[in-house]
Amino acid sequence: MQYVQVRNDTAVLSVNGIFNFGKCKIVSSEINVALQNGCTKIAVDFDKTKFIDSAAIRMLCDFRENVHPANFAVGNAHGKVLTVLQGANLEEWLKF
Repeated sequence: MQYVQVRNDTAVLSVNGIFNFGKCKIVSSEINVALQNGCTKIAVDFDKTKFIDSAAIRMLCDFRENVHPANFAVGNAHGKVLTVLQGANLEEWLKF
C-alpha cells in the first residue's frame, strides 16, 4: 500500500506532501483494506504532510467515526497542517 501501513491492529496513515481530494480515493481504499484485514485503530502521522484540504479532513472525520474516536489518533502535525486542524477546531485529535 502507498499511504497505509499496518502495525498490529493499527492502520498508520502517512501522506507525503499535499493530502487533498485527489488522494482521498486511494487513501480511503487502503484504509478500508486495512480495516477489513482486522485493524481496529487508525493513526494519522502528519510528519511528512505539508498541507491538508477540507476533503481530506471530511474523510478523516468519517474514519474516526467508523473506528470510534478512542481508536483514532493524529500526530506530528505542524505548519499549515496544524493551522488547518486548529482552524477546524480539531486539536482534540492530536495525540502524538
